[in-house]
Amino acid sequence: MKNTENELITKAIKAIDKNGYQNLSLRKLTQSIGLTTGAFYKHFENKNILYAKVTSEISKEFIDHAKIDDSLPAQEQILQIADYFVKQIKIHSNIINFLFFNEEAVSALTKDSASYPFLKKIRTLIEQLNLKSGVSKQDFFIQIWSFIQGYAFLIKNGVIDYNPALVQTTLKQLINGES
Repeated sequence: MKNTENELITKAIKAIDKNGYQNLSLRKLTQSIGLTTGAFYKHFENKNILYAKVTSEISKEFIDHAKIDDSLPAQEQILQIADYFVKQIKIHSNIINFLFFNEEAVSALTKDSASYPFLKKIRTLIEQLNLKSGVSKQDFFIQIWSFIQGYAFLIKNGVIDYNPALVQTTLKQLINGES
């Protein structure tokens, strides 16, 4: 049973990477491993449960492949994550869109992030920063993550080129409460 679930998760990730999560067809997904759509429901209660597991798996893979140096200060680790994120959005934009914009991922922002290693890591790093700006940790998380996501999407859409120095300067300004 677990092998079939894992195979469905793996195939779903590949289908999302190729065509986007909005175009994921359960019928095509199950057919790709020799199952009927009805058999899917023996493994997952619904598509949202599949999405939750896929989000968790992609989150694990993202944090594993980012090669974050845990010996560095939190700010440097966030810069490593931002750099990896920007590179991945160019290569795997559908996966990044799924990881940050599917319903399960969005709801993870308000839940315990234990099932989402990437979210847990970024929250932990933000909590380690010595905030001088006087904003709450949640607001600070939103500020940092909004900048990284927005900047990455500008790069993805060809509006600007990646400038690591800009990311570093902006992060420093956010930490120090500068504008």
